[in-house]
Amino acid sequence: MVSSQGKGLQYSIAHFVFPSLLLTQLIYFSACPLCLAGEINPHFDLLYIEDEILSKISIPDINAKVEDASRISQSVIDKVQSYNLEESVRDLSSFHTRHSESESIDDVAYWLAEKLQSNCDTDVYIQNFTYSPDLTTSEDDDNNFSDIHRQKPFFYNLKNIACDKLGSTNNTIFVSAHYDSRIEDLNDSEGRAPGADDNASGVSVLLEVARILSKLSLEHSISYVLFSGEEQGKWGSKYYADFIDKADIDLDLLINLDMVGFPPEGSNSILIEYDNGNVVQDNDKYSQKIAKLIRDVASKYTSLNATLGKLENTDYLPFEALGYTVIGLHDDGVTKNPNYHKSSDTSDTLDYEYSASIANVTIATILQLDTLISSE
Repeated sequence: MVSSQGKGLQYSIAHFVFPSLLLTQLIYFSACPLCLAGEINPHFDLLYIEDEILSKISIPDINAKVEDASRISQSVIDKVQSYNLEESVRDLSSFHTRHSESESIDDVAYWLAEKLQSNCDTDVYIQNFTYSPDLTTSEDDDNNFSDIHRQKPFFYNLKNIACDKLGSTNNTIFVSAHYDSRIEDLNDSEGRAPGADDNASGVSVLLEVARILSKLSLEHSISYVLFSGEEQGKWGSKYYADFIDKADIDLDLLINLDMVGFPPEGSNSILIEYDNGNVVQDNDKYSQKIAKLIRDVASKYTSLNATLGKLENTDYLPFEALGYTVIGLHDDGVTKNPNYHKSSDTSDTLDYEYSASIANVTIATILQLDTLISSE
């Protein structure tokens, strides 16, 4: 884990966008990152992150202990609604594709930004970045270099989407999910790719967690982040991790939600992915403690059968490589969902009560970590 002398997300200048009117104006931030000068359209406040950091906020380490889950209000957990999850998945999977190189990816991003703002009940930030894929080929492959590669642009303008819920301390947890999708052929940006389990399910859980926690006063500050470009090689998470590293922002814990809608073989199992080795080893112990805590929380507050497994290949890896503590929640669909990366990965194949249980685990985990801060 990185130094405990952390930094908060503070932004100097942002663009305020009304997508329906295609208008842009400059907004200046005051000392409070969410306090804006001038009038704000109440319908849609969409802000763009700039790299300049005005000030730094100390974020002390979360000193988590692995113990039986403390008393957490069941009434809070009961507020998770499976029909909200289903609605979000159906809406997202109704886009013909969410491929990061598709023409519709901007429409998806703007829809998600408005949805996240509604659920998070605070300003939404969009981080624009440009990705240039490697379209080179060896001399031996020249004759097989397809027209689809030749027609691709040299770069893509993509978006990460985030909102911050400020707590009474600067201890910060990120909840993340990727919103892009694909089918078998990674280069097919036009084929039908509903991506219900992968990863509209993770997005839907993030949105529901944001909705529930927006009504609570917490010790932790919570950042909800939606990444693009995961399927092409974690484009968005690499860019975002690089952003917070260069800005010297300290992150205590990242919980990544990737494929959380298809219970394997009706087992109601959830895989809690923890760090073990990888690029940085100093953060392993803390990740493993958090994984065990989540397993305890799942046992106490849900009927999920939580098992522990090692990190795989998704958006937590760029953060792990920079020394941050990361955890993943996963339905093990890469090997057990027959619709994985297929046009058959549709909303009607998912179990939304199962996803609701994973939302419950995420909420209960955050609340449990909150009790550890308040008891110190």
